[in-house]
Amino acid sequence: MLSSMVRYLLSTLVLALPSLAQLPSPNSQGVSAGHHIFSTRDLDAANRFWSTLGGEPATLGPLKLIKFPGVLFLVRKGEPSGGTEGSTIDAIGFRVRNLKESLQKWEAAGIKPAAASTAKEVWLMGPDGVRVYVTEDKKLSTPIACAELHMAVPRPEEAAAWYAKYFGASPVKRGKQTLGDIPGAQLVFVQSAADVKGTKGRAFDRIGLEVQNLEDAVKRLDGSGAKFDGAIRKASNMALSVAVLTDPWGTYIEISEGLAAVK
Repeated sequence: MLSSMVRYLLSTLVLALPSLAQLPSPNSQGVSAGHHIFSTRDLDAANRFWSTLGGEPATLGPLKLIKFPGVLFLVRKGEPSGGTEGSTIDAIGFRVRNLKESLQKWEAAGIKPAAASTAKEVWLMGPDGVRVYVTEDKKLSTPIACAELHMAVPRPEEAAAWYAKYFGASPVKRGKQTLGDIPGAQLVFVQSAADVKGTKGRAFDRIGLEVQNLEDAVKRLDGSGAKFDGAIRKASNMALSVAVLTDPWGTYIEISEGLAAVK
């Protein structure tokens, strides 16, 4: 009887473990997705959109976050200069286990698909012009997961090589697309049709990458062509350190150490 109870408790714990992890295991360079940062004019509306999509509340010290499997969102009040279209982050992609059921739930909450949507890929317009696309993956272990970031750059192969060298993004080819695979943040490098703007100050302000050793990551990036916004910053009221930089194509990035403490 006791052994049966022990086996039950152990099996319950194992099933619960995936829900405890806020971020995926890092790659060989100690990098995974971190917390993407958004700027919005209407904080309540933005939080309502991401929550309706499937995000859940999370906290880190005084910070209020939204968590999706594999990544965290930090939404801040601001005056964004534009949406994702025309910037180096063109769109953010999600996968859902059941696309039909997800659409029904979203439409009931007032989130309607864009005209460009198809039976296999749905496009949504997020807060302040953040383009969102959703595809179905029936094998997904959760109802929804953040899957990809579309990065519009003049030379996709060059950008993929840079992210592979400095963040360990495993290069992958998907048809004609060039991908860089970081746990929780698969980067899809697409050819920019025209000159694109950087992300700083826009609705999708910066991508977040969590590292195991921030000082080593900053040293590794020294001389990479990235431009840092000052030195490493350590939060005074929580165990979080960050460094902010802009990649050679204009994408604003926040690399952090300490997000494992998110609840």
